Amino acid sequence: MDINHFTLKLIRDKNIKWMEEKRLEWVPLVSDFISNVIEGKSVLLITDYKRKWFSDYIINKINNFQDFKPSFIPIYDLQKLVPQLEHARTDEHYEMIEDMLSISFSDNYIFWYIGVETPKLRFARNKPNSFFWIMDMDLHKNFFLKSLDENLDKKLLDLADILNETLKAAIFGEVEI
Repeated sequence: MDINHFTLKLIRDKNIKWMEEKRLEWVPLVSDFISNVIEGKSVLLITDYKRKWFSDYIINKINNFQDFKPSFIPIYDLQKLVPQLEHARTDEHYEMIEDMLSISFSDNYIFWYIGVETPKLRFARNKPNSFFWIMDMDLHKNFFLKSLDENLDKKLLDLADILNETLKAAIFGEVEI
């Protein structure tokens, strides 16, 4: 099944009505993301301050023993790997972090940024093929959300569920990317 039809079926099966109208925006972004994962790139997750909780949720949702036997997806919370990220302010700071990541991951990584505009977002946007859920900014190659949406947390959880199901289906050959 192609990813577009898979996503539509998943949205309807899970009764995630708000996502049906955003599906066409979602599918190309998630296809690129999953292609990067399948090609073996590590995913370095970055969130703004208000969504720190979501980074733990994502990593535990995607990498759980029930869904991915015998291996896990290489997804890491960048803020836990590089605590200095919170205090980076200058281009030199970000260049030092980028150099360390290039050495550690042999330049075989992408960022996944979730949140409002911050200096961390500007840093992440320098890495090609990264995955963005940027709030309050409708940019090219970004899944747009509103930070003041009263249902934002529920929508983030829905997106994590859709992404996880799509990722599993792609890895196990049930959906074409």
